[in-house]
Amino acid sequence: MINTSFLTDSLLFRNLDETERAQVLIIGQVHTYQPDEVIFREGDPGDGMFIVIKGTVRISRQSATGEEALAVLEPNAFFGEMALIDYMPRAASAIANETCDLFFIPLKDLRALIETHHQIALKVLFALCEVLTQRLRETNDRYMSIFTIAQWGGGGLSNQLIPLP
Repeated sequence: MINTSFLTDSLLFRNLDETERAQVLIIGQVHTYQPDEVIFREGDPGDGMFIVIKGTVRISRQSATGEEALAVLEPNAFFGEMALIDYMPRAASAIANETCDLFFIPLKDLRALIETHHQIALKVLFALCEVLTQRLRETNDRYMSIFTIAQWGGGGLSNQLIPLP
């Protein structure tokens, strides 16, 4: 039997009450992945989202120099949620960094739950907006840092300013 506190501790589902969390637990399944096992690849269809219960998962993209890790996710983190919004293929790959247990929620089941239970929809979608806003702010900060380095610290570029967008 798995400890279900991961759902309470997940940013996406923490505002659900016990009955609402039980409905999410019913539609999901726990999967175990071994170190370096691919959970999904960049470009795969987005068929659901995951919550890390135990272990760590790295999110990465392929570049000209090989795999480039974008993030390492620890317990209670979620990923694959973009498919809930845009139906697009996976934007990055997810790979087990170590043996891990993940809670998988199929997209079609989560969408059905959200469509039929409006309180759950409001709580989950609001939490998703909060998380996506925070991620966008962090991305903007990294983007501006890169621009600043390119503009002022790029060896000989100090006389040629790069206009900010």
